[in-house]
Amino acid sequence: MHALRAAFVLQLGLLRAKLGHAGVLVAIPFYVLIFFSIVRSNGRADLDSAALLAPALAGMWTLGLHFAGDIVDGDRWDGVLEAVLAAPTSLVRVVLGRSAAIGLVSLLGFVEALLFGLLFFRSALAVGHPWWFTAALLATTFASVCTCSLIAVVCVLGKSALSFKNSLIYPIYVLGGVFLPVVYLPGWLGVPARAVYLSWSSDLLRAAASGAPLVDPAPALAAIVGLGVAALVIGAVVSELVVHKVRRSGRVLVS
Repeated sequence: MHALRAAFVLQLGLLRAKLGHAGVLVAIPFYVLIFFSIVRSNGRADLDSAALLAPALAGMWTLGLHFAGDIVDGDRWDGVLEAVLAAPTSLVRVVLGRSAAIGLVSLLGFVEALLFGLLFFRSALAVGHPWWFTAALLATTFASVCTCSLIAVVCVLGKSALSFKNSLIYPIYVLGGVFLPVVYLPGWLGVPARAVYLSWSSDLLRAAASGAPLVDPAPALAAIVGLGVAALVIGAVVSELVVHKVRRSGRVLVS
């Protein structure tokens, strides 16, 4: 627990010290503009909530992915990655604590999208089922933290986290049903899409935001949490393999 807390505080300090990384937030208003242009130009004001939630979820994912990749690249360039891998504390605990701080900060992207929609499009997110919406948002944040932990651990194996994290941004937008629900994707994409926690999150958040009665939302919530736990378990296994490999070879890829 001490390692988790220390890693959490460390990451918050690093985020404050490297405010340049907050440049990712600049792109979120443009996402809002794009999605609102689509629904408003087609006279679909009933889809305003979807136009708000899409950039909000996209912002959470982009921020989380950006900072998760930076955990490894930042430590590598600062020359401390080897020390982190050699420390007696398990790598996954350190990464999980730092990813928790990232998950907290990624909520800024969610809030920014909602505020931008309210200020510039006069559209507020009306939540028909606040308790389920809150539960879905918390579960999504948890799954994001666990997924970011897995991504950060995997990045240790590669020479550069930048290309890896960039390759994940837009495919997850599509498979996660951020704007277009997964049911409208080609049938063969259904199975891989449901392996992405955002596909469950986006469906549940949209349903909870609407005023329509919810139809058995518990399985979707369980799927979000379950996929988060699965990512965390895989991350723990991979981290042990990574540390074993590094300690056996005595070196870490640095370029």
